[in-house]
Amino acid sequence: MLRKITSLTSLLSLIVTLITSVVLYVVPQGRVAYWADWHLMGLSKEQWGDIHLTVGTLFLVMLFIHVWLNWKPIMAYMKNHAREMVIMTKPMVVSVLITTFVTIGTLFGLPPMQQVIDLGASIKDAAVETYGNPPYGHAELSPLKKYCGFLVFDCNEALAALKKDGYGDITLQSKIVDIAASKGVSPQQVLNDIRAALGGDPFAALPASPPEGTGRLKFTDLCASFGLPVDEAIAKLATQSIVADKAMSMKEIAQKNGLSPKEIYSALRSK
Repeated sequence: MLRKITSLTSLLSLIVTLITSVVLYVVPQGRVAYWADWHLMGLSKEQWGDIHLTVGTLFLVMLFIHVWLNWKPIMAYMKNHAREMVIMTKPMVVSVLITTFVTIGTLFGLPPMQQVIDLGASIKDAAVETYGNPPYGHAELSPLKKYCGFLVFDCNEALAALKKDGYGDITLQSKIVDIAASKGVSPQQVLNDIRAALGGDPFAALPASPPEGTGRLKFTDLCASFGLPVDEAIAKLATQSIVADKAMSMKEIAQKNGLSPKEIYSALRSK
């Protein structure tokens, strides 16, 4: 009975762990997921992570019990034809080599491990284009007053605009995530609605410090996150002798012009 329960629980927990592993492989970076209020099958990134942790732990417990129940057959795998105990049997040697290759290959960026890593990174980076990028880490947890101060918005005008746009009973001390929830939208949409209502120079609303991961962002994604007209942004950089292209990332633009991504960002903010 115990063997059956252990085997079936191991199988089911393995299936769930594989599913959560795939989800966490493709889920946007935390800052983007929280900013966009990302959900899959009704579950948030944090909930998927919690399931992965608890069910993964269950799988490990069942695995240890499975090893205990099958200790004799496992020991038999380590014996030669003369029934002598030999730790480094041919199957064990092959297993060690495969595990070592994947581990060392990951550290040194060897294929196919590096390709697996790059694919996951590209999927996560592409999410920025779809969901937007927060102006700073955990911006969704900031009160509206602090948020507007960081983005150089008039906080009272922003509050009035949001109330007029149908947001609930909010104040300057309301967190962006709560403001978004009052209308059933994402924090990114709150930012878009404030920008649309207040207008003004979009470049002036860029935060003083570049958001996390700015160097990896495509130039067009950065512009989309902050409501910057792409052609105007390229033209503004051109006036400062900085060559930029829509297909480039911030890092590529920086390298092409012998600058850092932070300097490119500062050039966009300059008056």
